Amino acid sequence: MENTEKPSILVIDDEPDKLRDEFNLRLGDRATTDVIHPQDVEERADLNNADLVLVDYALEYWSERDNLSTISLQPANGMALAVVLREQVDQNEKDKLTAFALYTAHLRDIKGRFSPETAQHVLARLNNLEWIFSKTNPDSYNQMLLLAEAVRRLPGQWSEDSDDSTSMARQLLAMDEDDESFERCWHDVKDCRVPIEELSEGGHSILFIRWLLHQVLPYPCFLWAEHWVASRFGISIEALREVLEGDSDLAKDLESMRYSGILADFLGDRWWRGAIEDYAWNLVEGYTADIQQLRDALAERAGMKLKSIDANPAVVCVDMDWQPADEFLSPMTAITLHPDHWPPFADSAYMDIKIVRDDPILLSMVDPLDQYRIESDEE
Repeated sequence: MENTEKPSILVIDDEPDKLRDEFNLRLGDRATTDVIHPQDVEERADLNNADLVLVDYALEYWSERDNLSTISLQPANGMALAVVLREQVDQNEKDKLTAFALYTAHLRDIKGRFSPETAQHVLARLNNLEWIFSKTNPDSYNQMLLLAEAVRRLPGQWSEDSDDSTSMARQLLAMDEDDESFERCWHDVKDCRVPIEELSEGGHSILFIRWLLHQVLPYPCFLWAEHWVASRFGISIEALREVLEGDSDLAKDLESMRYSGILADFLGDRWWRGAIEDYAWNLVEGYTADIQQLRDALAERAGMKLKSIDANPAVVCVDMDWQPADEFLSPMTAITLHPDHWPPFADSAYMDIKIVRDDPILLSMVDPLDQYRIESDEE
């Protein structure tokens, strides 16, 4: 399944000459990159060879399109053009996989209910895209490379045999069946609705990437970002980051639990939730409710004192951009929300009750079981 060839990235932009040098500089020889004008896209030479197609959103300089009188032949922006190009790819080689994404400096022009700076996965999912990359984000280039490489790792078609498909999913997620936390971690994966059945029944392999990009990596699911790991350990986010920068026994333990499968590092480090839970349990022989005992055991593994969290228990809260906040709160000062985009299988979304109280949109998302807390607070 491992493909040793360099990934191929096709960039479609109305000012290709301005971008060509930038892509060559940022990606170098890690990928085969071609930057062309939308008028110059050729089905065989360009689309069929690309693992990832990036389309500029604002296509302002396209005289051939503008001179046409038929509206149906005038895609207004990259979003519309991407739809046409995807259909062309899907009608050709069935086993050839190509991901589509927008590449733009105009995220705010892409309408959506949520903050465009931090909700690329939401906007992408709503618009039949794998991702939306920002031209102003220097991390976008590494993310593009990771996405293109992920496409190359996917099978052209999944086996109709359920066991084979399950094995493929585990392989893509880099799961080790000999790991002591394997069963727990795999149970967590299944709870997050891994699309094995859809893929076995002829579904497009890109579904697997979309599942990870749109519903798993941005949320606390079977994989945890650093904030949820720190909260589980009862230590500050700064303390965890300091541990990760070192080479202590705890740092090595965490490295063994870090996710290393397909699209690893796309949104930063992630750790297997099941492995973290088992690790904490084993470290204190099941007395995980005693957070001080757990912290002491972790400090011994780290070879240093670990700054504690004031709240006990501590919950990770999201900010107005739905990103985890560095300050942990207690359940008494946080409130549970149900945002439209938050998967039902993910850990709950918490936010500072003081922020929610003053925002009508957030108030409409409050968990019904927490509604009384808002009302009593107002009284």
